[in-house]
Amino acid sequence: MVLKPKLTTLTAADWTVAASGVLALVMGVAGLARPERQLRALGFDGSDGDRDHLTAVLTSTSAAAVNNGVLYLVGVARGSSWFPAYTVAARAVMGGVLGARVATGRAPRSFVAAALWELLGAAATAGAMWWDGRRSCRRGGGSGQPPLTFRDDPRG
Repeated sequence: MVLKPKLTTLTAADWTVAASGVLALVMGVAGLARPERQLRALGFDGSDGDRDHLTAVLTSTSAAAVNNGVLYLVGVARGSSWFPAYTVAARAVMGGVLGARVATGRAPRSFVAAALWELLGAAATAGAMWWDGRRSCRRGGGSGQPPLTFRDDPRG
């Protein structure tokens, strides 16, 4: 695995993705350590007898959050120029799906916060990508990121 040599080489978009990764990792670990607290935060009281099912679903969701957190941190550490754009798209889709589920009554209203979190995270990274592009252009560069290269590409 090739890692970026210095923190100073990270772009603003890299920092937003890394921050999202750390937060996902922390929230995932918190959900694994104290699922009952996460259930209350999401608006589930578990009084209808479904507590075991809710805890099982929350456990798998928390494990997925840990996985995403690690994925985001590795994506930044590897310096993949396409990765911030991927996170913008993935988070926008997730925010849209969560919002649509709430709007159609198929998810509790407490999921609005999760939808907004994803959409605002996507917007923050998209804004940081825009900022990085402007900053790079002012210095006479291109996008500020190295071009994508493929194995059979003779240039790289």
